[in-house]
Order: sequence, then C-alpha cells, then structure tokens
Amino acid sequence: MLGLGVSNEKLVRIAVLTASMLICATEGRAQPATTPAPPVVTYIAQGWSTADRDTFYTTGQGSHMISYAWFKALRQAEVDEPFAADQLQRYGYLRNDSPANVDRVPVGFVVEKKSGQLGMTCAACHTGQLEYQKDGVTHSIRLDGAPAHADFQQFLVDLAASTRKTLNEPGQFDAFAKAVLGAGFSTASAAQLKSDFGAWVKQFGNFMDASLPASPWGPGRLDAFGMIFNRVAGRDLGMEHDPHNNFRVANAPVSYPFVWNASRQDHTQWNGGVPNGLYIQALTRNTGEVFGVFADFKPRVAVPGTPFTPTVIDYKYTSADFAGLQTLEEKIATLRPPPWPRDIWPIDERLAENGQALFTTHCAACHAERASPDLVHAWATPVRAVGTDPKMATNAARTSEPGIYFGTLRPPPAIRARFENPASTAEMLGSSVIGSLLDEAFSLPITPQKLDQSGVWRAIRKDLADLLPNEKFDDLVNPKLGSLADLKGLVKARLSNMFIPPVALDAGAAYESRVLYGIWATAPFLHNGSVASLWELLLPATQRMASFKVGSPKFDPKNVGYVTDETPFKTGTFVADPDSGNGNGGHEYGTDLSEADRWAIVEYLKTL
Repeated sequence: MLGLGVSNEKLVRIAVLTASMLICATEGRAQPATTPAPPVVTYIAQGWSTADRDTFYTTGQGSHMISYAWFKALRQAEVDEPFAADQLQRYGYLRNDSPANVDRVPVGFVVEKKSGQLGMTCAACHTGQLEYQKDGVTHSIRLDGAPAHADFQQFLVDLAASTRKTLNEPGQFDAFAKAVLGAGFSTASAAQLKSDFGAWVKQFGNFMDASLPASPWGPGRLDAFGMIFNRVAGRDLGMEHDPHNNFRVANAPVSYPFVWNASRQDHTQWNGGVPNGLYIQALTRNTGEVFGVFADFKPRVAVPGTPFTPTVIDYKYTSADFAGLQTLEEKIATLRPPPWPRDIWPIDERLAENGQALFTTHCAACHAERASPDLVHAWATPVRAVGTDPKMATNAARTSEPGIYFGTLRPPPAIRARFENPASTAEMLGSSVIGSLLDEAFSLPITPQKLDQSGVWRAIRKDLADLLPNEKFDDLVNPKLGSLADLKGLVKARLSNMFIPPVALDAGAAYESRVLYGIWATAPFLHNGSVASLWELLLPATQRMASFKVGSPKFDPKNVGYVTDETPFKTGTFVADPDSGNGNGGHEYGTDLSEADRWAIVEYLKTL
C-alpha cells in the first residue's frame, strides 16, 4: 500500500459496508432513512494486511466477561433497545464489519469459542480512529495500535445497571430468559438460569461497586493497574468478603498507550514496571492485562507450608489463552507507526527541518532512539521523574493482604524470601502471572505438540534464538540431556522484577519516556491524558487548558490533537486536578522557546 493505501482496501470496505446494510435490512434492523451512513474507513500504511488486522481484532486471549448468549439477550437499562445495539459505538468502540467478524461484535471484542463467553482483547483499547472534513464530506482514518477513545467506565457502569435491572424486574427477566433459552424455556430452566445469572450479576456488580471511582475516568482512559490489582489480589484470592483489605478504588486513570514499537522498548507500562524486549516478557505483561479484563484465575494451595518449607501454589486454573496472547504480540511486533497523512495535510519541510535541530537539543535525551544496554534488538526506555502527576506511580506501590500467598516464595529476584503480611500487590501480581506461565511450560511432560501449540513455548523458542544463538532448541528441551532445569532457570531469570518499577535517575514519580514515532496519532498527552495537544505540551503548565472536552474523533492538524470544544460522551469533560490523578503539570521542556521554535518542533514531530 502507498500513501493511505486505500485504493483496493477502500473498495473492499465499501462492499463490506453495503453487505452489512443489506443484512441489517433483512433482519428488520435497517437504519432509519434520516440516519446518515457512517463514513467509509480508510487505512494508513502500517505494514498490516486485511488478514493481519482481522487477526488483531478478533483473536481471543481468554477474557470471560459475560456469556455471549446473555449479552445478546440483554436490554439497555434506560431505553428499550438491545444492549449490544450499534456494536457499542455509543461508548466509543469501533464498528467491525469485516466478514471475519461472524458474531458482529465491535473491534477488540470476541466470543471465546471454548466457553461461549464474550471477552475483550488488545484491539478494544489500542485501536484509534480520526475524522476530518473535506469538500463537505466526513472521512475516517483507522489508526491501528493507537489509543482508543472508548469510555470503558461508562460501559461497565451501564452493563452492571442493565444486568441488575434484568435480574430484579420479573417481566424483563422473563423476556430475557425466553430469549436466552429459546425452545428450551421452561419454569425449571428459567429458575436455573436465574440462579446462574444472579450469581454472575452479584460478583460483577460488587466488583464494580468496589473498584470504579465516583469521578469517572472519561473516554480514552482507565486505571488499568488498579483494576488488575483488584482482580488478582481481591477477587481471584477470594477477598470479596472484606473489600477494605485488598480492594481499592481505581482512581488513577491513564491513557491507553500506543502499541506500535511496544515490543522494542526495554521497559514498558507507564511506570516502567515491566522489563521488556523479549517475547516471554511481553507474554508476562499481556497475561497481567488479561487477568484485569475478566480472565478467570483461581490459584489454589497445592502443598501447605511449614516453618521449614514454603507453601506451594497451583496456578493452572486460569482461562488466560497464552497461544492467543502470543499470536497478538507477534502481530503487534510487525505493526509500524502511522505516517502523517501528507496528502491531506502537507508538511512545511523547512519548518520541520528547523524543528529537528531543536528536538535534538531539547527532547532527544529522553525520546531519541537508542540501543538498550541489555538487549541488542531493543531500545532504551528511560524512566524519568519529570514532575507529572504522581498518583499512578503511587498507587502502583500499594500493599495487600497476601491470603493464600502467605508463606509462598516471592517472585524473582527475591531469593528464598516468603510473602508476609502486608505484601507488595505488584509482587502478588508477579507471582500470579509468572506462576501461570511456568505452570503452563513446565508442569506437564514436554511433547512436540505442546512445543508447537503452547503460547509460552512459542515465546521461549523465539527468545532462545536471540539469547542462545549457538544452542540447538531440541537439545535445550530434552530432559535426557539434563538441560531442562537450566532452561527453566534462564526463563525465571528473565522474569525478574516484573511489575516492579526500576530505580529512576531522579526523585519523584517516574514514568517511561518512549521513542516518539507516530506520536502525532496518540493525543491527549502525558501518561494521564491531561494535555490536549502537542502544541499545549510545549507550553508552560500554567498556560495549558485546565478543562477541555475529550473523546471527539475530529482531528486538529494544526495543534496536533483532537478538537476540544465538543464530545459525544456524557462524561467527556476533562478537568485538571492534581489531587485526583488529573494533574496536567510537569514535563516543561521547550517551554522557554519562542513561539516560532515551538511550532517548528510540532511540525517536526509530524514527520516521525
């Protein structure tokens, strides 16, 4: 594909859109005549084919949010419409009209085939889209790997409200049961459904009540660590009975990071808490992610501890799909940053050239591409404290009651140290994830089929080609050669310090500094999405907008961000507040430059 790469793919998308409209018409669900057709989506050349994109959009990772049969039968709480209507576009999720999307769910949602559960996958949060006007016509450009505009909290709030109303109103439950059970409806089957559905509604609603903040995250943000910690240290350890122990309000929302080049960083997550650059490390961070978005995980005590021996945990009871996670990571590794669409908005080359010199002087120390000191194929990702809002970093250091983990060995690099009370919640997450991966890889006999199908072994095989280029993989996994224990030790060593932020070069709350390829497509900026545009990021904090609208797909090519005077969301107003995790201060680099120089840097950033 050249330029926007739309010539052939655009025709395909037009055909798919037309087919989708015909399907809706035959099902009696056609759009009213007065509703304008959505703009045809075009794609920037990012190195993906249509098949690559479909894989990213629809590959499951073991997320079990809700039975898909239940989800399809649900009605909205406020209006008598299906909850699944409009493919959840009202929450900012993107419509997926690909023929591969047989279940007609949004981008990043998938029906898990083994369980029949509706789940989420990477693409729900890491696929963006912008709109612009040309000759009075609205056009849309898909930005694969870019931050989503979705309002995840409002989606969760409304799903809890809808399911509670369905359970508690007899007439609505009766209609729901008939839709779910179909020809199998009876008094007995409806009673069993109500029992099963009621148990789900209770656990889902209680979790959201304990986790979601009164001040909404708003579109394009979520407190991922807060929700993951609550799942792993609270729900998954059976701590629901005492929410004052391990549950905390997830009140430190951050932006969805862009994922192109994510595999090339030597640290990732906003606080740099995940050593990165190897597939096994990527599988670790992605397993933590799916634990947060509804994977089932129930660790159990396998061998009780004694004063002389640690407790041993069995981690195998999880729905996390390691093969799916590895497939997604391999696909992300091939994704290129989106180039600025010069045919729509030309670049002032002379101004950009001036900006390049200024960038080298004022920005390159943190954001230039440099080789990692640890991995030759990775980039150094400085973790720096630059005065930005500390709440995410502070919350990530919280502690919890270890529950069944009390007396178990803490994850590497701790040596023979056991969990005590209180325990680092990040270390508890590390034990959960690392234990699950090691259990998948080493708990059962290693067979050729397992090596081919296991996502963990696919990751290990790819990494060993880099780490031990002179070794034969078959020899390394052959227990007769006595090297399997050494291989397990090598894998464990590479999983040290997972979810633990590195020691920063400077005092304060530190966050990762990424290479800025494709940065133009990732507004709003800073880790918490508190700065609307690249132009504002180069202003002193006192001159940045204290309040602005978020969530609009309309692009602002001058300031490089999205328009800030409108939003399609009822929670779409961002208000800067240092006390709530929404501080927009810090990162005052280049703020002492002239206005002309700042514009030059903005122009140069478009070229990356």
